[in-house]
Amino acid sequence: MITRIFIGFLLIASLLGLLYADGHFTGATMEWLPQQRMPAGGVLFAASALIILPLLALELSRLLRAINAGAPGFAWTLCVALGAFVAGCAQQFQWTIVALVAGALLLIALVPAMFAATKKNWHAALTAFGYWVLISVWIGWLPSCWIDMRSTLPAWALAWAVLTVKSGDIGAYFSGVALGKNHIAAWVSPKKSWEGLVGGIILSCVVGAALTNALGQSILVGVAFGALAAFIGMLGDLAESILKREALAKDSGSILPGMGGMFDVMDSLLPTAPLALWLLAKSSAPVL
Repeated sequence: MITRIFIGFLLIASLLGLLYADGHFTGATMEWLPQQRMPAGGVLFAASALIILPLLALELSRLLRAINAGAPGFAWTLCVALGAFVAGCAQQFQWTIVALVAGALLLIALVPAMFAATKKNWHAALTAFGYWVLISVWIGWLPSCWIDMRSTLPAWALAWAVLTVKSGDIGAYFSGVALGKNHIAAWVSPKKSWEGLVGGIILSCVVGAALTNALGQSILVGVAFGALAAFIGMLGDLAESILKREALAKDSGSILPGMGGMFDVMDSLLPTAPLALWLLAKSSAPVL
């Protein structure tokens, strides 16, 4: 537990450091960028593309190959994930050429599926296409939604939105330990309980309400975001748990002692990204 808390503090410090750097460099003149200035979210984009996505791609490819030896390897997984991520972010940054190139590379990754289809090997074609959709959406497009939020929300609000999502995990853990009796899906995750989910929703609603109040939005929006974030985050956790169970793995990786891998940390943040973007960011005034 001590190791887990220590790593948690390091992750929080890293996130706050990245958000500070992002706010500091936003708007700075950089002639090598398409718009010749650093957009809001540019530092987060670089950190995600260089560190977070490669780790997610490595862990996901390992899990998939543990389930099916014919699943895509790390290089193809990373190519698809980066293509979807860069295309989503570049469009928001108005990097038109970059978005077109990333989109073209993403489509090129469909060649194995199309080649199998021309051979009328429908099973291989659909399997390859399924992997392409899974990877491009799960660890490509979903992370780009958090970067998209930064163009509208200030850095502190983005950190608060992340805290709202993770509050669902924290509340569910402690209330589940104290009160949990009725399991949600014991065959997937024995520790997940309905009592824990209720505790997670309550804590997440409180944190979400405080966020929207600070943003000058309706507190009801924050309560709705907190409730949905806790529930959807739990589904994301269960989805990853199913993958790990099929792969006979306890954690997605071992890079974070006491927590597992990057996927284990971001399992609830990934599926809640569109919710945070649409419910919080799209109704706020753009950040200059």
